[in-house]
Amino acid sequence: MDSRAQLSELGRHWTPPDGLELCRSRAVRLTAAGKTVFALAVVFFVGALAGGVALGVLASRQAEEQRLLREQGVDTQGHVARLWRSGDKGQTRWVAYRFTLQESTYQGRARAPVRIWKNLQVGSDVAVRYLPSNPAVSYPLGREPGPMPMWISWLVAASLAAVGGLFTLLLRRQRWLLAEGRPTLAVVTRHAKTDKGTVIHYEFALLSGSIAKGRSGPTRKPTAVGATFCVFYDPDNPRRNAPYPLPLVEPIYVRKTPARP
Repeated sequence: MDSRAQLSELGRHWTPPDGLELCRSRAVRLTAAGKTVFALAVVFFVGALAGGVALGVLASRQAEEQRLLREQGVDTQGHVARLWRSGDKGQTRWVAYRFTLQESTYQGRARAPVRIWKNLQVGSDVAVRYLPSNPAVSYPLGREPGPMPMWISWLVAASLAAVGGLFTLLLRRQRWLLAEGRPTLAVVTRHAKTDKGTVIHYEFALLSGSIAKGRSGPTRKPTAVGATFCVFYDPDNPRRNAPYPLPLVEPIYVRKTPARP
């Protein structure tokens, strides 16, 4: 028996799970997983705001420090304290240095071009420019650092906000589908293996009698081919569908919950 005939035969006696009759605008709430996703969305939105502001302040401060170093900086003699590499394959060269002013020792570190770094040795002299009003702000001569670009703060804020937006969109879609969608019977037609598990392909009958398709997963415990379960779909766009129960939202008045495929 093909899936169309199976759905037609079984659909004659099928009824939605308790509390999920064909009425619309059902009352729904977040599941434990849904609350976690909502909390993550809030964290990313707050992080976007806080991170964007913090990085913007840092970029502005660095730009001001570099301006003062160019206009008011004083040169002195320092000594190399350490040389090391970092990053992929050690391609980023670093130099740590120290210098003394009025019996006070200050330290700093900076990236160094290969042409300069390869000629340095621990303990060797290195020219340093510092800010008289704040000697902790300094850099080794020959490697004037540039301030962090302001666009980085915008990029970080936008990226974090985008992730929060994706979480919010996922919650809204599942909430709308369960509250306004139509439940119907679906039958598993085939499985597709992936490196993350098994994707379940299924078909379900629309109110018009036509057949639509959907998929779920990947999962480690797929429902057997030929098994049936409940699916919610958007009557205006049946491609928007999901097996019931949905992971992030649940109806408020349901007495029993069937196993999710």
